[in-house]
Amino acid sequence: MRILPILFLTLFLFQSCTNQTDKNSIEKYLDNSIKVDSLNVPIDMNQGYFPLNKFTDTSIYVGYDTFHVEWYSKHLIAMEEPLIFNKKQNKSIFRFLWLRSFHNPIAIRIEKQSDTYLLTWKLCNGAGGYEPKKMIVNKTKTINKETWDSFQDLLLKVDYWNLKTNEVEIPGSDGSQWILEGTDEKNYHVVDRWTPRGGIFYDCCNFLIELTDLEFKEDEKY
Repeated sequence: MRILPILFLTLFLFQSCTNQTDKNSIEKYLDNSIKVDSLNVPIDMNQGYFPLNKFTDTSIYVGYDTFHVEWYSKHLIAMEEPLIFNKKQNKSIFRFLWLRSFHNPIAIRIEKQSDTYLLTWKLCNGAGGYEPKKMIVNKTKTINKETWDSFQDLLLKVDYWNLKTNEVEIPGSDGSQWILEGTDEKNYHVVDRWTPRGGIFYDCCNFLIELTDLEFKEDEKY
């Protein structure tokens, strides 16, 4: 008689995994019409860095949230960052875009390709809530597998692939957007939060911050 409950549980878990795969399948976002250079950086300065339909899962917006996509994209284009949703990757990439209202915009990208692990961080001399201006920091270093695995453990704890892209929030005039984007050979996702103070999502992003040589006063993190 115990066979039926076990069978139902197995089917439920299988269906959950299937739904999640469908939900974040990169196949839905592939776009070969976007013109890019050899590093997959958009040639068009107005190209959006995120699929618009990723920013529609909260009732705070009506239709597509073009405002945030355009805002975030102009900072990434200023940092000459590659797109990561438009084509299939042969590696795993996670990128944290950190936009503080009155401090320099920052992007931190962690990548795994085969047995190679890289961390890249960039900083512009504008302000995250305004214009990015000129890129003044562009650094890359090799990291080890243990560091990558530690970051993956944090993603697992926060259930990254199942988080909503955005939540119903009332943003303040002073704070920061924490945008964590990820892709692998099969999936693509992006999570956007306003001024997280503690919690596992904060830990995921702060883990990347602490891998860089950037220095901040504590109040500059918000």
